[in-house]
Amino acid sequence: ETTATRDIGVVFGILIGVVPLTLLQVKEVQRKDSIDRNMPLFLLALLSSVQSGSNLIRALEHSAERNMGALTPELKNLRANISWGMPIEEALENFGKRTGTKMSRRVVVLLEMAIKIGGDITTHLEMIQQHVTELQNLEKERKSNLQPYTYTIYIAYAVFIGIAVILSSQFFSHIEEVQTMLKDTMAMTGSTNAGFFSSLADIEIAELNTILFNMALVEAVFGGLAAGKIGSGSYVAGIKHIVIMVVIAVLAFTLIEYNTIQIGI
Repeated sequence: ETTATRDIGVVFGILIGVVPLTLLQVKEVQRKDSIDRNMPLFLLALLSSVQSGSNLIRALEHSAERNMGALTPELKNLRANISWGMPIEEALENFGKRTGTKMSRRVVVLLEMAIKIGGDITTHLEMIQQHVTELQNLEKERKSNLQPYTYTIYIAYAVFIGIAVILSSQFFSHIEEVQTMLKDTMAMTGSTNAGFFSSLADIEIAELNTILFNMALVEAVFGGLAAGKIGSGSYVAGIKHIVIMVVIAVLAFTLIEYNTIQIGI
């Protein structure tokens, strides 16, 4: 068993433990994205109900009857809290904590301010709805502008992996051929000095592959974190990118190891 094979096995074992956590994290990110996408629709529903003559509490209860993706269960919980007699401010605070997004917490703060200020609630809701819609448009524009940088990280990583494969399959294999020739020559001549090629004779090809593999893992970790921060604004979101890059590295170096064994045979 070579060092590279052992390292690949260790990394593969770690991946088996990390993948379920990554799937949970991806599911949570999708839930929050659904909540933020439906937040303007929620505010429009509130505005429509208030304009129809309902008060804010009744409008909040009616909004839970609409299909708003991952936001609907949280609205139903908000309606239940209100129906049980929980103060509206406390119910909204609980709603903001359960949804867990910056957008929803901002909406909760604005709704609480609108309730405290009083006056024409319709005007307040219109302003909040416009504000949230503008924020979402800015976020979409930010993601659209930064998306190419995420692709650049993957392209750079693919280039590194490609170079590593070429080095191992072409350059390193020729070094092994030279080492074999040197051993045969020294055995025939009875010499222990390889002369000009003595530096090549001492090179451990397996160690070189291990170094390249470790470099690929380091680049996968930092590249994945950067991709997560750029694409989703969170380092935690980079876990899925790390897993994808590590899988690519494992597959590439498994292929390298297989070719090395075949050449050895």
